[in-house]
Amino acid sequence: METIVAEQQADTAELRALAQTMTELMGYCSALKQGASGFAYMLPAEWQGPAMQAFLGSFAAWAVGATALEETAEALQKQAQVSFDAYTATIEDLSTSWSKIESNLG
Repeated sequence: METIVAEQQADTAELRALAQTMTELMGYCSALKQGASGFAYMLPAEWQGPAMQAFLGSFAAWAVGATALEETAEALQKQAQVSFDAYTATIEDLSTSWSKIESNLG
């Protein structure tokens, strides 16, 4: 009787890269928000009136969008990391199981 053991193949490199990219995007969004906020609120004191109010309104809307992007990147990073961790644990568990089966057969 011949036993055929299926090869288990998984490549988690792209999943790991996705998690890393999302981490970098989170950092980029945070730095962009901080830099833009510093600039927006350090405008010359002479710039007042309707133009300044319009700018601050536009900036506030931009900041909401930037925050949403940062939060979405964080959620995607967490999901990618959870998936990576689950795949890695499954691969390790299957490798251990196959090793035990092989040693019991041989």
